[in-house]
Amino acid sequence: MFFELLSISIILFLPYLFLYTEMHYRFAIPFSRYYKDEPEILSDIPHRINPNNLVPVMILVKDADKYPIDLRDINIDIYQNSQLINSSVYIINEKINCYWWYKTLKINTKDTIGHTTFVVNIKYKVSDEIKIITNHNLNTVKPIPFNVYLSKSELPGSQITQYGDIHYHSHLTDDMVEFGAPLKPTLEACSALGLDFICNTDHSYDLDDKYGTWFENDPELKKWNDSRKEIKHLNENFRFSPFIIPSEELSMHNSNGENIHALILNNSKFLPGQGDSAEKPFDFSCEFNSSNLYSNLEENSLCIASHPYCKVSFLERFFFKRGNWKDSDVLKKNMIGLQILNGEFDYGFYKGKKKWISYILNGNKKFIFAGNDAHGNFNKFRQISIPMFKIKESNNQILGVCKTGVFPKEKNNINSTIKAMKTGNCFITNGPFLNLNFISKNKTYSLGASVEKSKGKLKITALSNHEVGPINRIKLIKGEIDKKEEEIIYDELIENEQYEFNHYYEININTNCYFRAETESMNYRGKCIAITNPIWFNP
Repeated sequence: MFFELLSISIILFLPYLFLYTEMHYRFAIPFSRYYKDEPEILSDIPHRINPNNLVPVMILVKDADKYPIDLRDINIDIYQNSQLINSSVYIINEKINCYWWYKTLKINTKDTIGHTTFVVNIKYKVSDEIKIITNHNLNTVKPIPFNVYLSKSELPGSQITQYGDIHYHSHLTDDMVEFGAPLKPTLEACSALGLDFICNTDHSYDLDDKYGTWFENDPELKKWNDSRKEIKHLNENFRFSPFIIPSEELSMHNSNGENIHALILNNSKFLPGQGDSAEKPFDFSCEFNSSNLYSNLEENSLCIASHPYCKVSFLERFFFKRGNWKDSDVLKKNMIGLQILNGEFDYGFYKGKKKWISYILNGNKKFIFAGNDAHGNFNKFRQISIPMFKIKESNNQILGVCKTGVFPKEKNNINSTIKAMKTGNCFITNGPFLNLNFISKNKTYSLGASVEKSKGKLKITALSNHEVGPINRIKLIKGEIDKKEEEIIYDELIENEQYEFNHYYEININTNCYFRAETESMNYRGKCIAITNPIWFNP
């Protein structure tokens, strides 16, 4: 019995990688190096701040209903070039004894711009002992200062496009080893960093749980229903600037019966999925698959393949029957496209881009999207590296780093944003702005459009700034559908420091094809890339 419980406990840990760490769950054996008789206490700050914005510092306390504390005060120090430039103390003096508690402190950085580091010291009393922690109270991981870029510019092209993170987990993703940030402080972070919307793609197998349990489902779906009311209320309070598209990340089966994930955006009806939840070990059953899902989606909803080609380990395949999206799954009529960019340029991105090109070269209109799969994580994520033994911090999977730039007809509107994404009028980026239009006889066609004309001009527009780095390359790519091959028809390396680029390219075509664009820059995070969806031509 002991070894059965131990194996089940190990199984439960395998799928969780990018998260706020739940430190109270333990194996059948009671040992855990990071267990504490305290609530989880952590702070978080957006990785960048738009000009003329206060810096929101979220303080989050979880599980204080079991481990009450007295939160005394919070000291926030700001450094630039290793010099202390600001120090603020916030007196709280509040007894906290609830499951979720949070507060956002707004810091005025005055005229400071550029790279800064923030250190948050939290003083509290627990079990008659006064403690001071830095950034969080997780054992086995040394706190790393928050790196925050105070920008003197808004995100490139923010007046033209709406930037969204389409893969984000909130506090509604809450189970034995992970949890995300509450929705209100998430929107406050989005507002400061310049993100126009998020999709709260919380796990389907978390959204149907009863409050206070990780394993027991609620037939009344109170958690789901309450969350939809909260999202509506927050959107109205924030006046849809920024806003949340109510969503879920659905566990479903591919054509081989393996568990895959789909981002379901703006579907008012809950779709159940638990095949890789580990709520019932070795129960891989799913209600939905790539054949029956689409008849259950509403007209104003959207289905996107979630990180479709990320590497799946042997243990995930064995214990969770996880797999990848197959061609037959992607090519279903109502499967709009692929989230190929998931927080970083990794194997999944390059494999996803290659697969996407093969689909569109074969005449399939599929679009690409970007998100981060952040579980809270405004600045860093804390990851369980060895269950019960070790946690580590990293700079990947951060809210708003990788974005989908959308061109809706009406800004700050859910249905208009969904419609633009559904028609492919969007691009992916981790920095520069990029757009491609076709102009013929005074009519302009946008990304994702199908055009029956043969003559006109393609207009490439790229924008950057000092934060993102100068534009150093622009490519215009033509895809010959009959030949099933792509060719670069315009490629410019830009040597001078340039932050705005406009170029017109005359075309006269007589075959079925598409055109798409790419651009590159370089900044403190490394390479920045933007890729548009295509414009198709059927002359």
